Amino acid sequence: MQSLVYINFYLFLFAFVVALLKNLNVTTLLVGLIYLAPLVPLGFEEQYADRFLITSYLNLIFGLLELVLFVLTVHKGDASFSREYFAQLFGHTLPIAFALLLTSFTARNCSDPVLFWEWGLISVIFFTGAILRALAVYQIGLLGFKFDIAFRAEQTLKTDQLYRWMRHPTYVGMMVVIFAYAVNAHSWSVGILAMFSAWFGFQFRIHHEEKALEKQFGEPYRKYREKTNAWGII
Repeated sequence: MQSLVYINFYLFLFAFVVALLKNLNVTTLLVGLIYLAPLVPLGFEEQYADRFLITSYLNLIFGLLELVLFVLTVHKGDASFSREYFAQLFGHTLPIAFALLLTSFTARNCSDPVLFWEWGLISVIFFTGAILRALAVYQIGLLGFKFDIAFRAEQTLKTDQLYRWMRHPTYVGMMVVIFAYAVNAHSWSVGILAMFSAWFGFQFRIHHEEKALEKQFGEPYRKYREKTNAWGII
């Protein structure tokens, strides 16, 4: 198992370097470091092997997905390092990063074995969330998805497909992924704290993003918001 942990670490490190060479920006750097940290193989012991390895795979797979998304979507000029940027950093990004890192490092230090049904449960939850997030990004397109609250000249309001049923399917997908992290952490207190932190981060983002969307699209967006739930829960 230890060799797999090292392989995952070096695979992601290589991809991270390529991503920085392809599109060097603060977002790519920050996102890469968040997923790289739990992949560092220091502290591996056989008693922690099961959850250490799952943590390694979760961060490798989802970290690669996130790197690809942000390399493709982050444009120069998106982040102005203004007051709004730092508000989003502390209100949105860091609470989600906290949830990912807390659950990852808790799992890495948990010696409780992973039963077969738990492997299956974590896998189903994780891939459901990852696929939902990837599909939502595909449907809204590279113009519509972005890390910073910014608008492209060609961008239009998306209200069909997944966005017909929920206003923020990319956030729903990531919350499902974080739930898989929480299950792997094998701690009720850590799991609840992580889920609340991530939910707070997304709610903060939604509040500010929807104000910008209303300003950008006006009455069509107000009508869309009235008939579509943010999280897709009726």
